Amino acid sequence: MDTANINDPRSVEAIYPRAAFEEDVRRNAQDKTTVQHGLKLLAAPDAEGRFRLTRANRHVGEVEDGHHVVLLCPQLPQGEYAHFVQDDTDYGGPVEQRDPPTDTEDPYRAFIADVIRTARATPPLPPIPAERLQGFRGG
Repeated sequence: MDTANINDPRSVEAIYPRAAFEEDVRRNAQDKTTVQHGLKLLAAPDAEGRFRLTRANRHVGEVEDGHHVVLLCPQLPQGEYAHFVQDDTDYGGPVEQRDPPTDTEDPYRAFIADVIRTARATPPLPPIPAERLQGFRGG
C-alpha cells in the first residue's frame, strides 16, 4: 500500500505505471474474465490531499459495500471497440477496419484523472459502531 496525493498526478503514476495499466486493461478485456484488476482506494484524502492506494483485484461476483474501499478497474476506451466491425460473411466475427477512428485522448492519463476525481469524491470513513467493538474477539 502506498500513499498518493490528489494534487500530484505523478504520485498516482508512480504507484500505477503505464505498464501496470496496460496489463490490467488486457486482463479486464478478456471475454470471460472472472476477476477484475485495478487500483483500490483504501481511504479518503486527508487535509493535505494524501490517500492510500494499492493495486488489487476482485472477483466479479463480489459486492462492493462502499464503506471501506473503492476499486477502480481500467477498461478499453470506447474508441478501441470502434476499431472493429462485424464481418458480414458467413463466418462472422469482428474484423479490423481499414481506417479505424483516431482516439485523441490518452486512456492512461484519463484513468489517472479518474482515480484522482474518485479520491476527491470519496467521503471519510464512518466511525465504527460501538456495538461492533464489544463482545468476543476470538482466542
